[in-house]
Amino acid sequence: ARTMNHQHYHTRPTHNPTTSNQQLSTMESKPNHLPLEGDYKLIKMEDKNGEQIPLPSDFSMHILHDEKMALNQYRIALKIGNTLGGMLTLDAPDDTSKKMPAKIGPLMSTMMMPPPEIFHVEQCASKIVPSMQELSYSGSELIFHGTEGTLRFER
Repeated sequence: ARTMNHQHYHTRPTHNPTTSNQQLSTMESKPNHLPLEGDYKLIKMEDKNGEQIPLPSDFSMHILHDEKMALNQYRIALKIGNTLGGMLTLDAPDDTSKKMPAKIGPLMSTMMMPPPEIFHVEQCASKIVPSMQELSYSGSELIFHGTEGTLRFER
């Protein structure tokens, strides 16, 4: 016989052989948790004046969420020359087609000297990322809007 321990209970559904991953994912989805996890490619960078910053090569970002984090928090790792990493926190409305308040911080970085053609891009990203105030997400596109500029990513 199984006894119930009143001090320990699960708030997340458990996975059993008759529950598919798709069903489990749907059951666990929360209104303030956006499906942002995954890999992105940086496709456009603009400074605070709207001037486009040339991207000499492909740069990537990975977004991760794990069950130990709040539903509105994600870890990011943006690889330019060095890797810029930090915690992304959203104040997300249920309607994900609009800009939503967001911030990244604290921001950490590896400290190696990138090639000269990448150094400028990295310096700009190092200003834009911590200045982020809003995020917009639609389909495969993700945009960071900051006081120092904008970063546009695509899956």
